[in-house]
Amino acid sequence: MDFNFEAVLWYILVADCAFANVVAWFYPGWYERSFPGISKFFPATRPWCVVYLLLTVWLGIALKRNGILPW
Repeated sequence: MDFNFEAVLWYILVADCAFANVVAWFYPGWYERSFPGISKFFPATRPWCVVYLLLTVWLGIALKRNGILPW
């Protein structure tokens, strides 16, 4: 199997998306307490994280159709 830079970036994006959704759905208070400066500019809200998830899935489907993702 060849090394695909795009696939590695997509898997990193999936990990970030999963972490963001877990934080937004289950631990929003922890995020606001732990990162007060960042949470003002980048709030972890459920609707934005769902949009992020949908865009990540859409990108994964596009990469799969082009034969870049190995799964």
